[in-house]
Amino acid sequence: MALLLGGVLALSLVFNVLLLKTHDDSLPEDDSQELTAATAELHHTQRLLTQCQGQRQRQDSLLVMLRAYPTAAASPTPSPAFYSPK
Repeated sequence: MALLLGGVLALSLVFNVLLLKTHDDSLPEDDSQELTAATAELHHTQRLLTQCQGQRQRQDSLLVMLRAYPTAAASPTPSPAFYSPK
């Protein structure tokens, strides 16, 4: 049983090394432009996420305020006596 596990482990290591070598060969030598574009996109996504989190936090704060002061949030409506003729 131990021999079988050892063989499987050795075979797995060999396949991993082969995959890493073929993967490294397929990469371009100068990928700095791709890296720069990906970094710029990442920073843009982070800024958008920060904006969304800020908007969500403001919305949550408003909801908390509305729940804490339900009478202050309701607009006063004129009573029916206001419309009745005198």
